[in-house]
Amino acid sequence: SKVPPLVSCLMVTANRPGLAARAIHCHAMQTFTDSELVIVDDGDEDYSEVIARHGAPGRVRYVRLPHNPSLTLGDLRNISMDAAQGEWLVQWDDDEWYSGDRIETQLDAALRAGTGAAALKWTLMRVNIGGRPVTFRADSGLATPGTILYRRCRTRYPSMRRNEDGVFLRGIADEVGLSVLGPEAAALFVRVHHGANTWDLEHFLKRLHRVPTQWPGWLLARYVRRDLTTLPAFALDDQEKRTVAALDGWSPLTTASEGVSASDHH
Repeated sequence: SKVPPLVSCLMVTANRPGLAARAIHCHAMQTFTDSELVIVDDGDEDYSEVIARHGAPGRVRYVRLPHNPSLTLGDLRNISMDAAQGEWLVQWDDDEWYSGDRIETQLDAALRAGTGAAALKWTLMRVNIGGRPVTFRADSGLATPGTILYRRCRTRYPSMRRNEDGVFLRGIADEVGLSVLGPEAAALFVRVHHGANTWDLEHFLKRLHRVPTQWPGWLLARYVRRDLTTLPAFALDDQEKRTVAALDGWSPLTTASEGVSASDHH
């Protein structure tokens, strides 16, 4: 019998195959290959073609469900967890960008620390300001909920339509212990604001003035310079710049077997 993969990446999605193609591609490009991508889809649009084009061959499981308005995002995430075969599970949202070493780095962090979970405190945030895409580095309180990798355990997502992953993160931390990676790991994960997110743009920009020590700089950039990109958060290091270049270089015309690099598409 086939040995189950060590890691299952869990995607809940509906009616946005174009957006999901990118996250499916990011899974296929992972340096850690003992993984599967489980896609739970309760929409009308079929993802089979996108999976065939961008998915890791033989490592994507596609679960289609009839749409049920009473099921929340939290409920659907729990269904994806039940469908998974891996010992470790990773939230793998359809609208973010993941660097190739995301699974490897987070799994390594959890195993080294002997914790049952690992998440990123810092991520990159991609937003449009004044009609142009810009990227900044931002942190969150305990850790960024959508970044969690965790060993299979009892904690479940609450039946909520948003912030279900924030509640889940705290439950996981309490049950199995959480390793939190610092700013050096921000390049592993880009949260992309595209207008159809669960949260609005202001929620993304709030990260720039989350704590009082950030307020003077924020006020200066926002109201005096009138240019948020003058904030230190927008000064990316080389690794972060490479991640942004890969995101910008990605094209839906690329297949998984071609292995896109940042320089291929400009």
